[in-house]
Amino acid sequence: MADTATATAKAKRHRSPAYPGINLQQAIKRACEFYDKENRNPASFKAAANHWNYSEKSSGALVTCAALKSFGLLDELESPHGRTFKVSSLGLKIVADKRPDSPERDAAIREAALRPKLHAEIWRRYNGRLPSDAELQYQLENEWHFNLNSIDPFIRELRETIAFAKLTESDKIGETDEGEAETPEVKIGDYVQWLSQGAEQFRELKRVNGLSDDGAYAFLDGETTGVPVGELEVGEAPAMPPPATPLPPPSPRWTRAQLQPPVYAGGSVMKNEVFSLDGGGEVVITWPSPLSAAVIEDIKDWLKIVERKISRSVEKPEEAAQ
Repeated sequence: MADTATATAKAKRHRSPAYPGINLQQAIKRACEFYDKENRNPASFKAAANHWNYSEKSSGALVTCAALKSFGLLDELESPHGRTFKVSSLGLKIVADKRPDSPERDAAIREAALRPKLHAEIWRRYNGRLPSDAELQYQLENEWHFNLNSIDPFIRELRETIAFAKLTESDKIGETDEGEAETPEVKIGDYVQWLSQGAEQFRELKRVNGLSDDGAYAFLDGETTGVPVGELEVGEAPAMPPPATPLPPPSPRWTRAQLQPPVYAGGSVMKNEVFSLDGGGEVVITWPSPLSAAVIEDIKDWLKIVERKISRSVEKPEEAAQ
């Protein structure tokens, strides 16, 4: 009973809106580490995790990768070999600009700070002047429906990012589309398609075999890393294959159709004679016609040999009685 209640509570756990799991300063540091190893080249998720000293399946690698995408520092590419990333054009303006003083890099950092949708919504709501933590906590719980355990970590990340980017009230952002698609309800056992940058990543739907503790990532059959739940689309489970059609019974070794005499070159025709036995079965003799007199004599001699062989297989009286 306790296990059932725990499972039910976990299934109903409220999920907060998506936000970066690390602040912008940490994200840029990770982007620099990626760029130092790969430059402008794409790299697999496994390689990226190694650059950040994470294992491929660690939650830290998933959180870091999602944060860099959210800030616009990494682009995810279509690849038949699994999740693949490269530094984005915005990221290059930051990590590849090594000048001590660079207005262009500073502007790119400010842009990255407001790339996460939730950052942009809050910045626009308060016109660049954030209220107190208490007010933010109230609004995040009631307006954005945050999980209570996520409110303080998000406020800390938001304020650290704003301070690092040196955002001021004069930093404005353009209007964005109304709302964001709700995070789909994905359950273990669902079959899903992964939509990344509007493109389907799988040829066929894949089954969800697990979810991360916070419900933000799904683990799929055939995939070694988690996939963001917000980028999944639930589809219909594949139909069960129809039962196998039974094979027809084997045909007898000999059939009347098979014993029809074929015609060979030179006018020779194969003829046959079928003798049905009382106890079941048949004796079949096939020969080409016409035959020479010498060949006919040879066949007669051969039939005598066959007669002797058949005679030796005659049942003895005592065997028949048994």
